[in-house]
Amino acid sequence: MSKKEDIIEINLEEKIQQDKRNKQNVRKGYQEKRQKFQAFFGDRHRNDDRNPGAIVDITNLHYSVTNDELKELAQQFGKVRKAQVEWDKMGRSLEQGYIEFFYVSDAKKAVESLNNTTIESLPMKAQLRDSTIRRGMFKR
Repeated sequence: MSKKEDIIEINLEEKIQQDKRNKQNVRKGYQEKRQKFQAFFGDRHRNDDRNPGAIVDITNLHYSVTNDELKELAQQFGKVRKAQVEWDKMGRSLEQGYIEFFYVSDAKKAVESLNNTTIESLPMKAQLRDSTIRRGMFKR
């Protein structure tokens, strides 16, 4: 064999080895990303019923309670996605609202604490919305 053929053969073997290493690195990178992804979602979906999207319905609210006050009241129990007081077309309070929590366990704590709590001498009622009742996916 000549020197050129030896060099070509060595370069070909090096190229094959390099391709194998690249495939291993790609596979390793994929596995690392997958582990991070599973760790993130595993943390979010724990077995202690911290499932996303729990809603607490509040009734018998005082007419002067605003969205911000309701959200501030709910934040002591956990992470709040949305707090909304319902209003009629004239801008008057319907004396009811809802609080959307990120986790069910936070919503349960809120129901236990807020039920029969008085605000402006009115005992408000709090109950966990049934998870089988789904509102529309898109706002109308």
